[in-house]
Amino acid sequence: MGIKNLNKFLLDNCSKKSIKKIHLKELSGKTLVIDASIYMYKFLIENTLLESMYLFVSILKHYKITPIFVFDGKPPPEKKELLIKRRLDKLEAEQQYLQIQKSLETETDETKKEEKKWEMEMLKKQFIRIKEEDLRKVKELLDAYGVLYYEAPGEADNLCAYLLFTEKAWGCISDDMDMFLYGCNYVIRNISLLNHTVILYDTSRIISELKMTPKIFKEIIVLSGTDYNMNNETSLYETIQWYYEYVVYLEKMKHENKQPKNFYVWLVKNTKYIKNYELLLRTYQLFQISLNDELIKWEVNNINRETRLNLPRLYKIMEPEGFVFVKR
Repeated sequence: MGIKNLNKFLLDNCSKKSIKKIHLKELSGKTLVIDASIYMYKFLIENTLLESMYLFVSILKHYKITPIFVFDGKPPPEKKELLIKRRLDKLEAEQQYLQIQKSLETETDETKKEEKKWEMEMLKKQFIRIKEEDLRKVKELLDAYGVLYYEAPGEADNLCAYLLFTEKAWGCISDDMDMFLYGCNYVIRNISLLNHTVILYDTSRIISELKMTPKIFKEIIVLSGTDYNMNNETSLYETIQWYYEYVVYLEKMKHENKQPKNFYVWLVKNTKYIKNYELLLRTYQLFQISLNDELIKWEVNNINRETRLNLPRLYKIMEPEGFVFVKR
């Protein structure tokens, strides 16, 4: 769920004009798409799923921000290997959790007890799962609150990007760095429900400051390893070093008035960095939203859904969570 080291690279190499902390009031009047599963996981870990989701939506509405939540559909076959690995990692974390829990019963040292409890908390975060019941409750809450949501035909980030590409929304709230692969103009991360702040990434300005083109930026990220080609034996920093050498080549071609090869072709011709060129090209195409026929067909059948606030239903959902509503 992200590109390793990309966020650090951007923070180290871009100005505060490109990546900046802002208050949510600065996004007033905007429509924002939200990758629902990211925040469901976060709220489930905190054991405050409905409470935090209600607060999340309420804060956005308070600042006149229109949210559109997007839920994951069926994962693509290209992600099968990663999903198997994640499932095994979750099982391993759960087994470790149970072992520590059992050893806690006989532990007498208070310091060691606290250490084990802390370790259990860390492990619990690793094997938390979103259940069908969790999805049902959140969707029921959004329905009652009059908030639009969609279930993606595939992964949520694809549909989030498509809604931005078709100008149904201005930006995307997501902590997934994959959103930069889709060319999303504005990516909003690290939302604070306490301080009502976010970190706003201006992708166009970021690319400009890095002195890259959108195509090169995307090629670098894909080559550095995504969820679809994680066994590439490549890294962001090594890819960047090759890119700097490619820039020297571009200057040479310009000086000699010759047509340069594109980045990937140049790498194949001059290095052994790319191990599987065909897989790399297929992976790159997965992030071409404008070419996604599945999403175009999806839009025809889904885009005109209407929503309406239902206060009695909303009160009924939230009162068991300890909420008291004064205005009736």
